[in-house]
Amino acid sequence: MVTLATLAGCASPPPARMPAAAAGNELRILVFRGGTAARLGHNHVLRAGDLRVGWPAAGPVLSFRLDALDIDPQGLRDQLGPAFASAVDAEARAGTRANLLKALEAAVHPEVVVRTLQLLGEGDRRAVEAEITLHGVTRRHWFVVELAAKRARGEVVIPQSEFGIQPFTVLGGLLAVQDALVVQFDLIEP
Repeated sequence: MVTLATLAGCASPPPARMPAAAAGNELRILVFRGGTAARLGHNHVLRAGDLRVGWPAAGPVLSFRLDALDIDPQGLRDQLGPAFASAVDAEARAGTRANLLKALEAAVHPEVVVRTLQLLGEGDRRAVEAEITLHGVTRRHWFVVELAAKRARGEVVIPQSEFGIQPFTVLGGLLAVQDALVVQFDLIEP
């Protein structure tokens, strides 16, 4: 006779969760200025400050809270070169945070989740299909990942509009945020 206790003993343990910084994991989002007056604005880099990574058999599952995003950390801006060379002061960061959280309706949809569905190919470059949940909308995307030992690096372009998000604009679109976001990640499996 199979009992509930027996089944519980056979259950797989939950995926390991490690603090991202301690594990060396990073996810950043590049946001580009747009509009006819784009030169008056600046590009942004956002880092998932509370990135959580689980490692189930199908592949990594990532999640982070929108209100924990690091907005324009100067060290990252410096690494990204001339397109991110302008300094962003504390007031501008606070304004960016407020606009971002409002546009993403972070109070209603506070978390982003990326779940690996399948990994195809052989060698150090693989095709990955993932399910991305952002702004209460879930979409599937394919992208390429570079693998080396227990490290996975890659990037994917995500159109905000595909997730029901209206990119930020002011002055009738003279200054705007481009629809396409570039999401870069570097993950290390424990």
